[in-house]
Amino acid sequence: MHVAIARQALNGDSHCGDQCAAWEHGNKITLCVADGLGHGEYAEEAGRAAVAYVGQHLRESLQEIFAGCDSAIRHTRGVAMGIAVMDTRTKTLTCGGVNNISMMIVGQRTRHMICCDGIVGGGYKRFMTEVLPLGNGDMVILHSDGLKEIANLSNAIAADCTDLQQMADQLLEDWTCGTDDAAILIYQSRG
Repeated sequence: MHVAIARQALNGDSHCGDQCAAWEHGNKITLCVADGLGHGEYAEEAGRAAVAYVGQHLRESLQEIFAGCDSAIRHTRGVAMGIAVMDTRTKTLTCGGVNNISMMIVGQRTRHMICCDGIVGGGYKRFMTEVLPLGNGDMVILHSDGLKEIANLSNAIAADCTDLQQMADQLLEDWTCGTDDAAILIYQSRG
């Protein structure tokens, strides 16, 4: 699995509310970014609870995962969350999100995926998923609102960079807004 994760707590705090994880299960790869509301210890508690829930329910649909997580983490502040599931057999990506997680595919062209309004753990009114083709070499990028919206990500990515972790670290350094925790997760589809 070709995945890189970079996270940074606001002001070097020991607690980071932005949590990321990736799991490989059968012919599927699931990516998740959860941004606990605010920052600090309680934001981290919410982010960790959301990611743990997702990891325990990988065989469910995205609708079921989001609905179950919304109920399971009600005792926390709640999170903004985005999930992308790649099917390596069919070369498709299914994704969905609630609140302000940015999700995109960067390849021959950049495609941004949508997130619905609400808070996981605080309720949301509707949920939608998208299914998109995924080409060899395409990058799937999810990041929290702790990074500025990267208007033209394809220009921000070094074309000659073959180290995904180096790329994630550099994007975090270059695009962190400095007013919140920040996290970025990058996956690259390969042959």
